[in-house]
Amino acid sequence: MADIYNAELKPGKLDVISAWLTQQAWAAEADVAPDSLKTISSYRFDDPAGEVGAEVHIVAAGDRVFQVPLTYRGAELAGAETYLISTMEHSILGKRWVYAGMGDPHFRQRLDHTIATAGTSAKQYRVDDEGNKVDEITEVAHTWGTGPLAGAEDVQVLYELNLNSPAEGSDAGLLLGRWSGQEAPVVLAVMV
Repeated sequence: MADIYNAELKPGKLDVISAWLTQQAWAAEADVAPDSLKTISSYRFDDPAGEVGAEVHIVAAGDRVFQVPLTYRGAELAGAETYLISTMEHSILGKRWVYAGMGDPHFRQRLDHTIATAGTSAKQYRVDDEGNKVDEITEVAHTWGTGPLAGAEDVQVLYELNLNSPAEGSDAGLLLGRWSGQEAPVVLAVMV
């Protein structure tokens, strides 16, 4: 489960996402300025220790749809300097270090675990400033794994999504997802 505070973030998430997208060759020629990006949905993976936020943002830049995995940490991640995108001030939790998700071992482990165990994305709850649950957030993407793929050694996130080519069947080694307005499952990640 993931607890979501009603907090002010500086810089905001779309600013952080935009900064990362502008550095990706596969996002070339897309207008990824913060005010041009449209938030479609998001999903999170659970951290049993409650220390690392692992969130994936699904955003549109014109007619292109990207997913951007991020992790939020309360301290720097040793050895991950090249994956540090930004720091941000969270009005309740304080300074957060924001990493590109696939460069954070925690994110990769949670993604792999979700696929291999046919698990799902985390339930999300709004919490008050003291951390008490207020209500469940249901307007997020629902994602699920399809089970392990024999012989797979790694997992890859599909950064640009093709919403017109939804997943068929239940092939092993996939992370699938859907959200409001996208009822047919879309492949989000694959074991390779």
